Parts: sequence; C-alpha cells; structure tokens
Amino acid sequence: MNKYQMVTELSSKDYVAFARRWVNEAAENMDTKQLRKFFIDSYHEILEEKLQDTGQQGVFEEMEAWDSDTFESVAKDYNLKLEDNWEGY
Repeated sequence: MNKYQMVTELSSKDYVAFARRWVNEAAENMDTKQLRKFFIDSYHEILEEKLQDTGQQGVFEEMEAWDSDTFESVAKDYNLKLEDNWEGY
C-alpha cells in the first residue's frame, strides 16, 4: 500500500522535472546488479511492445540501433539473413 496520497497535482513542467530527478536519484542508489536486472526486464518489455507495433523487423531495427555488434553476432547464431543496405520503413 502506498504511504502517500496525492492532494495536489503538479503542472506538466514540474511533473517532468520531478520524474527526471527521481529517476536520476533512484538510479544513483542502485548497484550494478540491480541496474542490469532492471535494464534486462525493461528492455524485454520494450521489445515486446515493439514486436506488437512493428513486428520482428521493428524489433531487429531497435536491437541493431542499440548495439549493432551484438545484434550481428546473435543473428549469425540464428542464421538470420540481413540486407546491408535496407533503409527501413
């Protein structure tokens, strides 16, 4: 159960500043293992949403944009055929 109940609502500008500060400060309190687990869990969700929106091609573009070396290495293990000069959607 939440400890705090909202009594007022922040302006959009203040909300963005609050949220960004909270994320930065919360991340500073995490150790490497916690950050890695959070990234893994969050990125699995991001890729699942991307799959639903744009299919495997969109997911592969996201992976390649994030880390092309790892994408190409993993793609080889799955015999994934890639076209080098494909321009995207």
